[in-house]
Amino acid sequence: MKTRNWLIASLALNAFLIVSICVFSYIYRDKIMQRFVAMKGNPTIVMYGNSITAQGKWTALLDRTDVLNNGLPGMSTYHFLQLLPTHVTNLHPKICFVKGGINDITVGVSQERMQGYYQAILDKIIESKIIPVVTLTVYEQNDPVSKKEVDTLNDFLIKYCQENQVAYIDLNQFISDSTGLKVEYAVDKTHLNEKAYEIWGREIRKVLKEKGI
Repeated sequence: MKTRNWLIASLALNAFLIVSICVFSYIYRDKIMQRFVAMKGNPTIVMYGNSITAQGKWTALLDRTDVLNNGLPGMSTYHFLQLLPTHVTNLHPKICFVKGGINDITVGVSQERMQGYYQAILDKIIESKIIPVVTLTVYEQNDPVSKKEVDTLNDFLIKYCQENQVAYIDLNQFISDSTGLKVEYAVDKTHLNEKAYEIWGREIRKVLKEKGI
């Protein structure tokens, strides 16, 4: 009887551990996959930007195992430029999706400096034989001053992309209105929720399909 009870307890414990491991793996599957991609090296796709990029679960959103999330929370375009070699160009991906600017706007970086850094980033990506794709800066919620700065930056980015045959993604047409980022796509004033990331992922998949990647 005692042996039987021990066997039942052992089976129950093993079942609990298996379920726990499965649940843990599911919840943290993107982080686990990112470790794998980083260790393997040579990613096909690099996601590069601030916390909005960093918070995306890109392997799941794109259903691929060759995408590396090199988002840098809290960083500005100046930091993106400085860290470009280690986070993008030295990795030799086929394509890099770039998004930034809102942190610059928040801390009052001038348009001249911000645009200059952004252009240098894109120029260096092109020089490295990597395909750049720009995700235009997303509006914040109910902030007319920030929105005006975002519009100015995005106008510059659209012009750059058109002149250099660079693809760009405009999320604002899907997740923003005349007042800025819509509540149903936000977790706070600036950051996006899962519904917004699903739209972003959809638009990225369109670009990848167009470019045969």
